[in-house]
Amino acid sequence: MKKISIVILVFLSMLQINASNLDINEDELIMKAIYYSEHNQPKDAAKIWKKLFENSNKESYLVEYFYTSLQFKKINEVIKELKASLAKKKNEELYELLASLYQKEGNTDALLEMLEDRSSSNDIESLYQIAYLYSIKGKYDKALKIYKQIYNKDKSWNALKGILSILAKQNKINEASNILWDAIHKNQNLPNEALLVYAGLIDLKKDNKKAIYIFNKLYSKTKDKKYIKQLISLYLYNKDYDSIIKILEKSRYDDKLLYELYLSKKRAVDAYMLLDSLYNKTKNPKWLAEKAILTYEIASNLKAVDKRVVDRVDELFEKALKKGVRTPTYLNYYGYTLIDNDVDIKKGIKLIKEALKGEPDNIYYLDSLAWGYYKLKDCKKAKEIMKKIKEIESQNLEDEILKHQKAIDECKE
Repeated sequence: MKKISIVILVFLSMLQINASNLDINEDELIMKAIYYSEHNQPKDAAKIWKKLFENSNKESYLVEYFYTSLQFKKINEVIKELKASLAKKKNEELYELLASLYQKEGNTDALLEMLEDRSSSNDIESLYQIAYLYSIKGKYDKALKIYKQIYNKDKSWNALKGILSILAKQNKINEASNILWDAIHKNQNLPNEALLVYAGLIDLKKDNKKAIYIFNKLYSKTKDKKYIKQLISLYLYNKDYDSIIKILEKSRYDDKLLYELYLSKKRAVDAYMLLDSLYNKTKNPKWLAEKAILTYEIASNLKAVDKRVVDRVDELFEKALKKGVRTPTYLNYYGYTLIDNDVDIKKGIKLIKEALKGEPDNIYYLDSLAWGYYKLKDCKKAKEIMKKIKEIESQNLEDEILKHQKAIDECKE
C-alpha cells in the first residue's frame, strides 16, 4: 500500500465519516475520493465526486464523476447521463468525453449531430471532424463543401488534401488536378507534398508542360537531383535537347550525357571543354581517346590540321592505349589518322586490323585499311578490300569511301 493511502485511511478512520456526511470539508472529501479510486472502489468514489459538484458547483468534480462512472457503468448509460448534464450546463471537457464515447460506440450519427449543434464557422477543428464524418458516411458533397469552407479560411494544405481526397473518391480526378494546379500558383505556403500530389494526378506525357513546371519547381526548392532525372525524361519525350543541355549545364547532374548532347548538337568545343573534368572524375582512359578525336575534329573544321595537331592527337591516343583502351572505334580513328597524315602507315594498318577483329564487316574500318594499303602502294590488297566493301554494302556509300574507291580503282603498282 502506498504511503499516501495509509495516511488517508488513518485520517478517515479517525474522523469516522462516510460519503453522505455533508459536514466534512472539501479537501477531506477529495482525499476520500482519491482513496476509493486507488482501492478499486469506483462507485464510492463517483458518489463523492458527484457530492463535491453538488456542494460546490465546480465543473471539474463533475468531469471526475463521469470519468469514474465509466469504470462501473455501461457506456450507453454514461452517454445518457452526459447528455442530460450537458443540456443543463455546457462543458468543453464533457463534450470531448461524449464525442469520444460516440466514437467508441461507432455512433457517427449522434457524434455528427453533436458536432454540428455546437460548432461555429470559426471552429476549424470541429469542422474538420464534421467533414471527416460526412466522408466516412459517404456524404461526399457535404464533406466537400465543408473542406472548401475550411480552405477558404486558412488556406491550409490539410484542408486542400481533404478536398482532393473527396474528389478522388468521386472519381473527379480532372477537377482535383485543376483545383490543385490553381492553388499551387496562388498559395505560396503549400508544401512540396502538394507538388508531388499534383504530379501523381496528371498524365506526365499528356500534361507535359505542367509536369515540367512542377519538377522544375521541386528541384528549385529542394536541389534534389532525382527531380533532374524526371525532367530529363520529360524533355526527352518532347525531344527538347536544348532544355536538357541547359539543366545539365546548371546542375552538372550528368556530364557524360551533357557531352553526348553537345556532340549531337555539333558543339564540339563545348564537348571538348568537358573532357578534362570527365577524365579527372572517372580516370577512364576513353576520355583521353575522345579528347584526341575532338582535337582533330575541331582543327579539321577550322582547316587548321598541322603537324602540331597531329602530334597532339598521337600523344593522347598513345596515353589512352597504354591505359587499356582497345575500343574498335578508337583504334580505327587513331589508325586512320596516322595513315591519312602519312605519320606511320604501318602502325596505322596494325591498329585498324585490331579494330577489325572485333567488327570484321565494318565497312568504315575496311575502308581505312584499304586506304592504308593504297598509301603503301599495295594496290592489289587495297582493291581486294574495296571489293569486300561492295559485297557488304553496294549502295549508299559515304562520299569519303567513294573518293577512296575511285583513287584505288585507278591505283597502279
